[in-house]
Amino acid sequence: MVEIKKKEHVIMEGNLLEYPIFSMQKSRIDRTTEEYVWHERNGAGEIISERKFKVDCTKGVPNYFDMDVFNAIMRVYVKKGGVYKKTEIHFTIYELMRELELPVHDGAKVNRVRESLERMAKTSLHFENSFYAEKEKITRIVHLISRIEIYEKQKGNRLINMVKVVLDDELVNSIERKYYKLIDFKIYKALAAGMPRRLYEYLEKKKYRKNQFEIGIRKLATWMGLKTSKISQLKELLGKANNELKEKRVIDKWEYRKANVVYYFHKSERFKEIEDNLFYLENLAVTFYQGLGQEKVSELLRREGMVTLQDLIDEGYTKEEVAFALGWAVDNIKNIHSIRIIPKVIGQALGDKESKRLVEERERKEHQKRVEEDKKTEEERKRELELDKIFEKLPKEKQAKLEEKAQENLIEQGVHPNFILPTLLRFERNKLLEKKKSLIKNVVQN
Repeated sequence: MVEIKKKEHVIMEGNLLEYPIFSMQKSRIDRTTEEYVWHERNGAGEIISERKFKVDCTKGVPNYFDMDVFNAIMRVYVKKGGVYKKTEIHFTIYELMRELELPVHDGAKVNRVRESLERMAKTSLHFENSFYAEKEKITRIVHLISRIEIYEKQKGNRLINMVKVVLDDELVNSIERKYYKLIDFKIYKALAAGMPRRLYEYLEKKKYRKNQFEIGIRKLATWMGLKTSKISQLKELLGKANNELKEKRVIDKWEYRKANVVYYFHKSERFKEIEDNLFYLENLAVTFYQGLGQEKVSELLRREGMVTLQDLIDEGYTKEEVAFALGWAVDNIKNIHSIRIIPKVIGQALGDKESKRLVEERERKEHQKRVEEDKKTEEERKRELELDKIFEKLPKEKQAKLEEKAQENLIEQGVHPNFILPTLLRFERNKLLEKKKSLIKNVVQN
């Protein structure tokens, strides 16, 4: 099992997760086009609708390595959100390779990443009655990457080569309409390249608010971009990927049910909490920026805020602690402008909260002590009054003897006769009276 302490999110548009954009072939195929057709049938088996999807690229259909590169690009997109225009991502080739955990000094790997960028820039995606937008399937042609540019940027005393990737407007607009999924890039990279990673992303999209997901084996193979249609071969390919997903706890278990495969999802309590409160986290982010005086909060800031706050919850902070840190930051940090500062100051915020809690706890205890002392004083006052009544019922000679004994006791305790005031004498007298339980009892009964 891979231990995941902090998530590295990749934001992926929903249609890209759904459709077989990338070939799962181990060796690069020179095919420049891949086409898929799906039919929907009614209860009588009649075709009632048809949808088509086509990948077209003059440099060859993108494969699973290109899928890895594209995920790394979208990881950089999340990390640098808000730095450039909403469709632009800027990075060096070496930044991208570090995200992919590839050796940066390997010339062959560097060239392979560059070729991948060029291939994706020439890839168009044809959705015929199949692009999900505005809660319906429509026909649309989009580009995996709209264009790439290479330019020089001054860094210190030297110039470095930067790559600018421009995403297709339709994909970014779809993300802004909240048709996306956050993928854990650490888990993604912990899986074997190819089929396990592709299946992981597909199931991440399918498991939202579900305990299990069932699909036909051949249908799943089509969504995965697998070419073989033999059930035995498909089961072998899927079985290896399924076992790895189970080992990494992406799924709890899986089983074949005739021509179908059923996936049972593993969801920790914390995952459920995060999943059920995405709207809550978005509201926190909006409230934070409105607290800074921004009446309208852009979708980019909302998305960035949700990712930042979800990361904190993944680390173990509660919703209440995150909300407190946001309010604390607005009240205590001058010139604050970004929610990205919260992970850096949440410790200080909660430290102040703990100090305040300790002060409040001390004040509460002092208040409780005063209440108890007042109660004790009142009980003593009532007891003194009761003893006074008992004393008044005693015969005069017994009253005189009791006061005489009380005076002797006070003198023995070192009190000067001239300083024995009536209040002090009364207090000592009642002490003696209280000790004479039998006397008190007889007097009360009489």
